[in-house]
Formats: sequence, structure tokens, C-alpha cells
Amino acid sequence: MGQYLKQFIIAASLLFLIVATAVAQDTTLTEIIKQVRSGEELEIRPGKSEWSHGILFWSSKDGDFYGRFDVRAYINGAYFFENLNPLSNGTHLRKGRLAIKMQLWRNWRTEWDIDVAEGVVEIKDMWLSYRGIQNSHIKFGHFKVPFGLEILTSSRYIPFAERAYNALAFKMGRRVGLEYSRWGERWNVRADLFGQTMDIKKNKTKDETGGGFAARFAAVPIMSNTLTVHTGIAAVWERPDDNAWIVDYNAEPETKIGDVEILDTDLIKNTSHTYRFGLEGAVVYKNLHVQAEYQMVQVHRFNNLPTANFKGGYIYALYTLTGEKRPWDPTQGEFSQLLPASAGLGAWEVGLRYSHLFLTDTDAQITGGAANNYTAALNWYPNSNMVFQTNFTQVVNSENATGNGFIGGDTFSYIQFMVKFFF
Repeated sequence: MGQYLKQFIIAASLLFLIVATAVAQDTTLTEIIKQVRSGEELEIRPGKSEWSHGILFWSSKDGDFYGRFDVRAYINGAYFFENLNPLSNGTHLRKGRLAIKMQLWRNWRTEWDIDVAEGVVEIKDMWLSYRGIQNSHIKFGHFKVPFGLEILTSSRYIPFAERAYNALAFKMGRRVGLEYSRWGERWNVRADLFGQTMDIKKNKTKDETGGGFAARFAAVPIMSNTLTVHTGIAAVWERPDDNAWIVDYNAEPETKIGDVEILDTDLIKNTSHTYRFGLEGAVVYKNLHVQAEYQMVQVHRFNNLPTANFKGGYIYALYTLTGEKRPWDPTQGEFSQLLPASAGLGAWEVGLRYSHLFLTDTDAQITGGAANNYTAALNWYPNSNMVFQTNFTQVVNSENATGNGFIGGDTFSYIQFMVKFFF
């Protein structure tokens, strides 16, 4: 077993002992355990089941137990106005998620989440957390590494059909990890010790040597009824998985239709470790929302090979024609769902986004290409359970954007729709 994994297990064990000690001080839970051990019958009290903002939940009368479904189905389609490269027009099931989120014994939270899009079962969130400490949680399991505002924001809430280039290329995804998070009314901090991902391709014959550390801090120094200002910073140190010493960064042109990673560094071998850095900011004035991020990655390599540097980011502006806005959620350090004020008209939103990705470093002899995308969006939220999104995107690629046999220097456009329904 690798030294890194040993340290991870020791840290997890110590944290478990701390949590167990804290739980032992919970009088309600202690009394329940005593009743079970003594053979007494527990009183089953009636709870409730109801809808709130489009979510079906159920809870016990005393509030100790709470549960809800998180079911998502996204149908995606695109039509390409081709230039040099033929791209596949079509539709597909972008997401088919089934999750159950629970509160157990008041101070515990857990989630079970899978995706079956395209007929492939994929493990998403699988975790257990302790919430007995005020404005804090300690989480263990499989969940998103805290890096990037748009990456962390739920797919139910993002205002464009797909996330921007940097989120596609530099996302950390979900990893097995141990996280501590704390928040106040206007700030949120998360620190994460993580290992490798849970998937069907994991090599069961090797020690899990990949993983690293991540931290993110987000705050809203200004928050009023008309103006909210969000700022954030994040950093990640990571080692490649399974002693392979290989990393790869790539991205589709902000659509999964065709599934072509036009920008691609190919396999970068002899990688000892990587650093990720991210800056994020947003200004919400009444029903105008402006948001931007900048991220960079450093790839450090063995054998005195030069460090490779890549970067990407976006800026977008959203205007809600019907006056609604996205509230800031301190427990996540993110903006949450746009809820329509009218059940008849719903909420209507227009948006513009510029995004950029640069995966070429000539000093490191890596030519993954670069691209600029310009997107116009029209969104309709008829209620709390549905979103209809239409995007028109122009893609401007560099000569080195030749991933998957693509002809570099191609400029093309496409129209894309996304229909989301969830509960």
C-alpha cells in the first residue's frame, strides 16, 4: 500500500474517532441507542410528505429524519452549420439521474446518486456527512472536489446548455475524499483530501496512488436586496492515478453532440504532479447577473522536462426578462436555482457568453490547440421542475485544434437545445 493511501486512512480514522466522540454527546441519539439495546419499542410518530419549490420530500414529525428524491432527465440536441469538418447532428439523453438524499438522526446526511445516460451506469455522489457542528460538515465518500464555481454548480442551475471550456477541460470530477466545510452568512470554505474516482475502469490490481489536496474559499462582501458581489479562489495539488504518471486535458466545443474533443493535449507522460488555480467572481444587480472565471493548470514532469502551462476561462451576462434572480447559498458558496415568480408566464432569461481555452505550450512541446466560443442563450423556466434552453454558438479554433482527426483552423457554428425536467 502506497504511503499516500496510508496517510489517507490514518487521517480518516482519526476524523472518525472525533466525529464518534461528538455524536456520543447527542442526548437524543444516545437515548435512542439505549432503547434499542434494552429491547424497548420505539414510538413511530407520523411525519409529512409534501412539495416545496418543485421538490417532493418527506420527514418525521420531530425533524430527525428527512428525505427527498433528485431525479433528472436532460434531452439534448444540436444542428451544426458545418465548414471544414463534418459534425454529427442529432439528439441524445444527456443525463438520466436518480438520487436519494437523506437526513438521518438529525445530524447525519447521506446521498446515493447514479446516472444511466447513454445506457451506461455511472456512479455520481455516494457520501456520508456529519452536521452536528454548527455551520459545518465533515463529509466522506464520493463527491465533487471543491474547484471552480461553474463546475460545482448543479447542472440543474447552470444557465447554458453546457458548461464553459475551462470547466470541461479542467474539471476534477468526483473523487473518494474526506472534506471539512464551514460557512457563515456571507462566506464558505472547503478543504478536501481526495483519492481516485469510483468507476468501472478502476484497476483493482494496483495500489491507489493518485489523489491530492484541494481548498476553496468563496465570499460575498456585498449582499443586499439589489446588489450581490461574489468572489472566490481555489487551488488543487494532485498526483496522477495508479503510478501511470500520465495526464490528459481535452474539451468538446461546448456540446456533447458528436462527442468530439477538438482541443486535446494527448497523453502527457512523466507527470509527477499538477497544480490547478482558479479565480471566480460575480456581480448580481437586480435581475442582471454577470459572472466570470479564470483557471490555469501547471503540469510538473520528471527527467527535467519543462513544466507545461494551460489556461481557460469565461465571462457571461444574464438578464431575466421577468425580474427573478438566483439567490446565493452560503452552505455551498454558490448561486442556487432560478425560481419563476409566475406559474403561468414562468421565468424568461437571455444570456451572452464568451469562453476561451488554451491547451498549447510550445516551450513544453505540447500543441493541444486553442479556441474561442461566442454563445447567445434563451431560457424559459415554466415552473420549478422544467427548463427549456436554446443556444447559438460560434466556434473559432486555432490551427492546432486537431483532436480526434479534426482539421485545425475551422470556424463553425451550431444551434443547440436542452430540455431539462427534474424533481
